[in-house]
Amino acid sequence: MKFSKKFWQSKIKGADFFGHVPSSEEHRGLFAIFYDMNTEVKEGPHVLMSIVTGEALEFRNNTSDLNVLKSCLQLLRNMFDDVPDPEDFWVTSWGRDRFSMMSYSYMAIGSSGKDYDHLAADVEEKIFFAGEATNRRFPQTVTGAYLSGIREACKIVERGYYIPEYGDIKVDEK
Repeated sequence: MKFSKKFWQSKIKGADFFGHVPSSEEHRGLFAIFYDMNTEVKEGPHVLMSIVTGEALEFRNNTSDLNVLKSCLQLLRNMFDDVPDPEDFWVTSWGRDRFSMMSYSYMAIGSSGKDYDHLAADVEEKIFFAGEATNRRFPQTVTGAYLSGIREACKIVERGYYIPEYGDIKVDEK
């Protein structure tokens, strides 16, 4: 959701994410965490992202984008004063995507951040792995997938591998 101002900063004080504990078990996973997608600037855009997980996906998959937005805004207005209507919004529908079906990684009880590192380990510096399951800071998110792709691309470039479309890539050793 894109807003005209960062209304959440009055309580969050510079954090790049904040959580919400639902009032009932039936709402578990519905907008449980919010991410400030632009913490580096004071001027816009002011974008706040939330996620829907677990059994709350049934709500997401069975309602319109506008109703998802209304539910999220109602929750935010219970948490903060002076929440404006968003200037713009986008609701994803990964659960309806026939290729992903809302899939993402899951670490079992007893797992640790080291498990993400093991999944990210290359094989003999020839096969590299990216994806949200290889990012211990942002697992289960598109952000984690994207950042892991950049991480692996940097490894490939640093090792001086040839990419046919671009020729030999040289890395400045400064």
